[in-house]
Amino acid sequence: MISEMRLPAAEKREERKGGQSSLREILDRIKDGGFTGYLRTVLTLDGDSSNGVLVFDQGSPTVALYSFKPAGNNSVEMMYRGERAAEFTLGDSIFPDTSISLMGVSDRNALASLNEDYGQDRSPGLSEFIMHFYRDNLRAGGGDGGLGEGASILELKQAIMKYHREKSLEMAGKRDLRDIELDLDEGESYLVEEQSRDFSHGIFVGYLGKGYAGLAISRTNPRMLRRSYKEIDAELIWLTDHESVSERTIPPSLEKIVVVLEEFMEGREKVVILIDDLQYLISSNSFEGALRFIRSLVDRVSERQALFLLSIDPDSLNAQERSILEREMRLVRER
Repeated sequence: MISEMRLPAAEKREERKGGQSSLREILDRIKDGGFTGYLRTVLTLDGDSSNGVLVFDQGSPTVALYSFKPAGNNSVEMMYRGERAAEFTLGDSIFPDTSISLMGVSDRNALASLNEDYGQDRSPGLSEFIMHFYRDNLRAGGGDGGLGEGASILELKQAIMKYHREKSLEMAGKRDLRDIELDLDEGESYLVEEQSRDFSHGIFVGYLGKGYAGLAISRTNPRMLRRSYKEIDAELIWLTDHESVSERTIPPSLEKIVVVLEEFMEGREKVVILIDDLQYLISSNSFEGALRFIRSLVDRVSERQALFLLSIDPDSLNAQERSILEREMRLVRER
């Protein structure tokens, strides 16, 4: 999910492995040098992957974001913001297997849209939180080589991983889509603004129950969706670069998706189509390319007894991009 935020262009100032002294040196450099840009962490451990971003403006933290993707297909990706994201990002940073990159942004205005989009996630205590973490965990002169210290770091990381896995499985287990009754007009395309994908899937399920033939192109493994859909039948395609032997997949190629949608609509009278992750398509192509794709689908759907649902987290777009999309499609917001 971090990769889908389209971070501003930046120059890699430094890259190093994690560790207490390593993180301490980087934070000292950020503060003393009035650094503008972002610190990024990447960690893959036992198949689990995590990514963190701490954005700094002239040495002061403004935004913290963190995502965790457990191994396997029976869990869901977790996203954290604010102090919790800072906690996990810094926690990863003191683990030796973590890759830490310091990305400098020369133009402060380049960070403006990111700070604006996630401004609600800023915490007045973010600077204070990092200061306390520095004081409590990055002991000056402590080094990274002590056996007891290394063991405590490993225990901390195991505890964090355990928390992520349990929380992710808990969310996956609670996923139970409900029919959402909305009176939508055939031939129309709807931009569904939501924080999760459940609202758009609920609308989709509701129209399947009304006898519509349904096709969902989803970032969620179809096996998990079938469990949520229960007895309702629909054609489900996994939107992923991963090749699966048990599920039908499609890469984030806009041309291929158009072909699949055309083939599905051909010969069917009442159709509902759902694409549940516009952010992924934008990050894999571009906003301009995704916009051309959307306009093409909107025109195609307008000539049929069809509904097109496109899910988007509004916080993933800047104000101009949201405005453009809202002009192209009718808007439905999560309630």
